Amino acid sequence: MLPTLLLLAAGCSMNYTDSMRPVRDQLASNSPDRALAAFEDRYPGSDDGDRLLFLMEKGNLLRLSGRPAEAIPLLLEADRLSDMLRGVDPSEEVASLLTSDLARAYRGADYESVFINYCLAACYTMIGQPSEALVECRRVSFKLGVYNDRYGGTSRYSDDAFVQYMIGALYESVGDLDDALIAYRRSIEIYESDYAGLYGMEVPERVRADILRVSGSLPGLSDLHESFLRRWPGTAWRSGADSLDGEVLVVLEESVIPARTSRVAQTWTENRLIRIAVPSIQLARSAGSPEFVIRSGGASERGFLAENLAAIAAGNLEDHAARDLARAVARAALKTAAAGAAEEIVEELTGEEESFWSEGAGILVSLIGAATEQADLRAWLTLPARIHVARITLPQGERTVSAELGGRTVWTGPVEVEAGRISFVFARSTGWK
Repeated sequence: MLPTLLLLAAGCSMNYTDSMRPVRDQLASNSPDRALAAFEDRYPGSDDGDRLLFLMEKGNLLRLSGRPAEAIPLLLEADRLSDMLRGVDPSEEVASLLTSDLARAYRGADYESVFINYCLAACYTMIGQPSEALVECRRVSFKLGVYNDRYGGTSRYSDDAFVQYMIGALYESVGDLDDALIAYRRSIEIYESDYAGLYGMEVPERVRADILRVSGSLPGLSDLHESFLRRWPGTAWRSGADSLDGEVLVVLEESVIPARTSRVAQTWTENRLIRIAVPSIQLARSAGSPEFVIRSGGASERGFLAENLAAIAAGNLEDHAARDLARAVARAALKTAAAGAAEEIVEELTGEEESFWSEGAGILVSLIGAATEQADLRAWLTLPARIHVARITLPQGERTVSAELGGRTVWTGPVEVEAGRISFVFARSTGWK
């Protein structure tokens, strides 16, 4: 009876996906303040193996709640901890083979590590510290370079088109057009080579237009500019804005990233309960990308889908599926062997073979092993599912800007437009159906 109760308790225990549901429900209703309160109620603190996850979630919730200065220390600690956790802890590996992958400290996916720096750059931009935001851009460039070298094309996520585009915009905002052009070019390369095929995303014409605009304004790059014109003959673009105009760049984070679910297979054979559990992500069937438009006065500009984090998260999990399954199978084999060893020990102690007590001991250990088998559902669950970007050129001064997604106004607010500068706006939407 006790082993059965243990197994039932394990099956009904609250996993990370379940525990974060109240937080995600508040985010889905566009209430980041309430989401933060729900998170703090559920996770008042963390010093264990989930410390990185705690820092990322709370730091991002503070950012989304309009408290970037409070978010920065947590995200900086998350960035440092992410680097420190890149190695392997032998004791954790042994414990995970005896119980489940939850025994291992959470190290985060590569895209999550990159988005720590994106969130930091956004925070610094929100408090008017572009130089610090550029430090985070350089951190991202370094990380992405490491990923490219590490995987050599074997991983779907080895660079990030959206983050590269934001790096370009941040460089452009401080007048560094050379580095801006490098980042914009890298962005379009990833959209064309990776995102279109892997995630079914359209290659944004806006990025091509920005490359044409920036390359056309830099002295000594006329040949390069002409090559871009020949490469994209149908792309409409404008030269640099009037000296009295500025730009507003709106980043719209849509919905919440899909949570992981558990896929379980189990069988009862020869007095052994064998159970295997692996994580999975179920993507909702896409109805296409909604039109994203920003408006101010009589002016309007269409935006583009810049990032599909839902697809990136699912692809990242799929890249590691074989490894996760192999670990689960090895763990099941080890637990089955432990059950057999328990039977033999009891037989030696009692001097009876295949007795009630020895078979009971084997069944008990088998049930406990199955009870401890759980899929690792931990992931950064306050990230958005998709990110849209739009830019509009406006006369200097305070302007009212609105953002529409799928014909519905999702954000409106005043923006101070500075001549020759880019004003960044970070907004959220509950999603589009």
